[in-house]
Amino acid sequence: MTPRAIPRYDVAGFERLIEASPHTLLSHPCIVQGFVDRWRARTLWVDFDYLTAMFGHHEVTAGAPQFVTHRDAQMCQVKTDYGTYLKYVQEQHLADTLFQDSWIKGGPEQLRDSGRPLYCGNLRLVRRANDPLFDEVSPILPAALRSLNNEIPYFYQCGNHLWLYVSAAGALTPLHQDNNAVCAYLAQLAGRKEATLYSPEDKPHYHNATVGYLDPLAPDEAQFPTWRKAQPWTASLMPGDLLLWGPQWAHHVVTSEQSVTVSFDFVTRDNLTAYARSKDWRFELGAFARRHAPLIRERINDSRVLEGLDAGDEAELGRAVMIAVLRSAVERSSADRPETQTRRSLLSALEG
Repeated sequence: MTPRAIPRYDVAGFERLIEASPHTLLSHPCIVQGFVDRWRARTLWVDFDYLTAMFGHHEVTAGAPQFVTHRDAQMCQVKTDYGTYLKYVQEQHLADTLFQDSWIKGGPEQLRDSGRPLYCGNLRLVRRANDPLFDEVSPILPAALRSLNNEIPYFYQCGNHLWLYVSAAGALTPLHQDNNAVCAYLAQLAGRKEATLYSPEDKPHYHNATVGYLDPLAPDEAQFPTWRKAQPWTASLMPGDLLLWGPQWAHHVVTSEQSVTVSFDFVTRDNLTAYARSKDWRFELGAFARRHAPLIRERINDSRVLEGLDAGDEAELGRAVMIAVLRSAVERSSADRPETQTRRSLLSALEG
């Protein structure tokens, strides 16, 4: 199909759109121009010295591409610290020196042959809802979109939800769908990126259970014989742009010029049930519970939780912990509070 341009709105226009059609992101992605211009991060996070001082000590990995979503894809990967990675983005010719003993997969020759730069996408920025770092990306969402993140117990302990992507020209994030059926966005602070998105309804045409996801830039006719039936939505992201999409939308992103991008994922009424039924956060919460078993035993008196701390499936333990926490929260909260309604809905989906 002929690519469709992702529609663009100014902040006020997007607010009116969502107020009139609250479920818009289920039907198509949107770009909100200028929304991120009010952020402190809009100027602070494009300064590499500032980023190094703030995050340079964190251990990360970087890959070319960022990760793989196709059986036959090749990947180079290093383990390093974020400060060293930022040096690499600015001076890629120093890769051999910077990563001499850091290779996990492949090596410098394979990296050069790939024609892609290393790309770090796993810097974890926040671990709790009240992290001061949120002040630098405030407001985190347009006012018309109501995030339920802070009403979901352990949301920020279960995986990363606020991301910083600093990338060199050519960096690739291959086509994929996000975990946990979240809604998400890319906020472009500097540089330019090219994005291609596909609706979850078109998944039979861009995903092959045997081999993985389609490469929109080089479709394989044998592996994806019906790829032309998938409707691509495309956009060039410029500084100040906020690209938003709904749950399960597949996305492929290429960095056109050195970029700084913030990503955030969130839960709304549109995807709360799908989030509840996802497996990824359950594994994360189960693993978290086992790492903090004494604290969990102290706070939760539930036989399924207590038994699961010692043995069994981590995902099932995560589900049991969430159910126990939600039951307790609902019992202690006023029925007409918004967070109580969210937790009742989440509990119902988990118990159903």
